[in-house]
Amino acid sequence: MKKIFLTAILMLGLALGAYASSLSEYEAGREAFEAKNYTTAIEHYNKAIKQNAKYAEAYYGKGEAEMELQQTDAAIKSFTKVITLKPKDADGYYGRGAAYAAKQEWATAKKDLDIAVKYDPNNFEKYEARSMVLYELKEKEAAYADVEKAISLAPDDPMPYRLRALFKLGDLKFREAKKDFSYAKKIEKAQKKAEKQKEKEAKKKAKEEAKKNK
Repeated sequence: MKKIFLTAILMLGLALGAYASSLSEYEAGREAFEAKNYTTAIEHYNKAIKQNAKYAEAYYGKGEAEMELQQTDAAIKSFTKVITLKPKDADGYYGRGAAYAAKQEWATAKKDLDIAVKYDPNNFEKYEARSMVLYELKEKEAAYADVEKAISLAPDDPMPYRLRALFKLGDLKFREAKKDFSYAKKIEKAQKKAEKQKEKEAKKKAKEEAKKNK
């Protein structure tokens, strides 16, 4: 009995070690992705997956990097793996829907994005993505409804307004499009101002801390 128990402990230790290694590679992949080193990111994600074949987040990160490198078919495979591992994961469908949209396979993209919205109904980005696909499918009323939903969920984000402006440009509603573009710029300007103020306050706080430590 003692030997069996010790064997179980050893196996658990090996499993935890593999998990830690996989997590480390995943984090390295995220860092590389943020630095726009997409090929390096994929290498790290592949190592994470090798350590843990059921690491859905690593497959998703891999899919994101593949999209950036325009490796659309590879991205579809990665996002499909996410869906296989987590059938109710909205992001897996969102990623694959975006990949199909990149291939201009609008109807297939819509099917995935419908599921993404179903599983994550309060995420404005998923409505944005579906609205673009709907517009391409000439389902304009539904496209506008989705972009309006995105605005209601994220009224302080400039992207939904820019997207609605593009729709209006396509529909030759130039005055309305200009209004949305202007509002988006206003939001961006306010955000930059807030960021600068935050940086200024952080520097001030750092100086004050430095004085205290002298």
